[in-house]
Amino acid sequence: MTQASVKPKLQRFIDAERWFACPLCSEVLQFDASNGHALVCSNHHCFDLAKQGYANLEPHAKTSEVYSRANFEQRGRILEAGYYAHVLNAVARALQKTGHTAGAVLDAGCGEGYYARAIAQQFSDADVLAFDLSKQSVQLAAREDADCAVRWFVGNLMNLPIQNERISTLLNVFSPANYSEFNRVLEPDAVVVKVVPGSQHVHELRELAAGKGLVRQRDYSNEQVVDAFAEHYSIVSRETVSQTFAMPADDVLAFAQMTPLLFHVDLDELDLTQVHEVTVEAEVLVGRN
Repeated sequence: MTQASVKPKLQRFIDAERWFACPLCSEVLQFDASNGHALVCSNHHCFDLAKQGYANLEPHAKTSEVYSRANFEQRGRILEAGYYAHVLNAVARALQKTGHTAGAVLDAGCGEGYYARAIAQQFSDADVLAFDLSKQSVQLAAREDADCAVRWFVGNLMNLPIQNERISTLLNVFSPANYSEFNRVLEPDAVVVKVVPGSQHVHELRELAAGKGLVRQRDYSNEQVVDAFAEHYSIVSRETVSQTFAMPADDVLAFAQMTPLLFHVDLDELDLTQVHEVTVEAEVLVGRN
């Protein structure tokens, strides 16, 4: 099978052996040229490539009900509306300042793919890989990747299907971290960019829910998360970006539906008509291993 005969959405996996490892035995995964729609290892473990353009490297993944397709669609709507553009710009600035705009970039916990797609477009020299445990979110991410620029895969943060020391830049945006696995796949002197909520992030929704007694804390601190990051990496920069947006009612509702703060809150108990603006605040941490 020639490269030209491989479906365009799957051609990005032809050089899979550069990065991917079998999640079952850790052997190198290679593109199966015999059928053109699977990755296989020397122990004959086989993982299908979906027609949408992603690899399922965690076929038995189970995700929380709150991370549904509808939730990711709402996130996609809010992100594409530009409410997080200042956060994306801060991530891009961080990469430019460190000089890590080439090499392999791994977006760990990519969700619907907003940041990975943008990084691939802005930094054409980068090989961008992105994963999430949610198959539904990866499907959405691949569907929106018109340029077929990102190597999307379903993966487990506890057992990354990536070979040792293959990643030069790791993004971890509003997502959980597994620093032992991160360090295993990172090259020496790699860069890790972690984005965490700022203290004022969605404070309008937080205060509304706290006023009803539906969340425990009115205030939020990210210091424990920052301290954990600092235990593993030398922090070279730390930037807070914040912007408050006037929002129509439909966007306020979408925001409330997508934010983890309110995942376990019955939104019918909140009078969201009281909210006319929402603050999006993030802290962008850059570390080296």
